[in-house]
Amino acid sequence: MLGRRALLGTALLAAPALAQEAWPSRPITMVCPFVPGGLPDSNARFMAAQLGQRLGQAVVVENKGGAGGNIGTEYAARARPDGYTLLFGTMGTHGSNPALYRLSFDPLADFIAVHGLFADMNIAVVGAGSRFRSMPELVAFAKANPGRLNYGSGGVGTGVHLAGALFAKVAGVELVHVPYRGTPAALADVAAGRLDLIFDYAVTSGPLIEGGQLRPLAVTGNRRMVALPQVQTLGELGWPAAELGVWSGLFLPIGTPLEIARRLSAETTAILASEAAATWAARTDSERMLSLDLSRYRDFVAAEQVRWRAIVEASGARLG
Repeated sequence: MLGRRALLGTALLAAPALAQEAWPSRPITMVCPFVPGGLPDSNARFMAAQLGQRLGQAVVVENKGGAGGNIGTEYAARARPDGYTLLFGTMGTHGSNPALYRLSFDPLADFIAVHGLFADMNIAVVGAGSRFRSMPELVAFAKANPGRLNYGSGGVGTGVHLAGALFAKVAGVELVHVPYRGTPAALADVAAGRLDLIFDYAVTSGPLIEGGQLRPLAVTGNRRMVALPQVQTLGELGWPAAELGVWSGLFLPIGTPLEIARRLSAETTAILASEAAATWAARTDSERMLSLDLSRYRDFVAAEQVRWRAIVEASGARLG
């Protein structure tokens, strides 16, 4: 029979394992640093639902939009590193924003990069009543009328903003950027004819294209969209240097136990490999970032910061 000291030692040795096994014992918050209704919010809600099923606890999306995603990202960076706050990060928050903003946090050093999620391309769309029926026609007008055309986005530094800024730079035209608090408001103004152009995503523009409220002119990826096979890429139209894509991923505040990060990474890999994720990716014309798990994702993000700094400089985008 074990003595009291031996029993105490056994209990202390078992304590970390018991604490580890208890996670998660309550709901988890997934911070989405953008307003509801756009691509990040849609993808975050899909992942939250899937993770909740696998973890046996609710994963609740909390939208904290503003400053190109920096407000919500900083909030997540300062959260208690106990595994109950996740961040749905994006190319903007962790790729381009360090080149655009003076940040009070480090998107790489202040987070554990858990897993990549989805890669997406943009669609250049105009309102159904727009005079422009092709991208070359729009560019010809913009060259003849510098500063007369505008394009919207969900904020400075977002993928929607940078897609437009890079295109204007490559095409040699002057387009006026109009940042909104969220992409849905900008889309509404494009559809109503109050805004000329936006470089949006399939998940939000798709229904408006199908409903006849928006007209697609081009896609920014290096392939055509499955849902819009008739719409040419910018490369096919003569502007290959304007091609780009955006991505999203899961992050944890630095200091979160590595066991939790490993569990989340493994669960995310399983989710991305599932039929549900395949169906979701087909709906949004996205690519699943299956290989970017905990062992690879940080290096990917670091390389993306270098790549996007060059894109920001080439685009002429300004600090917001």
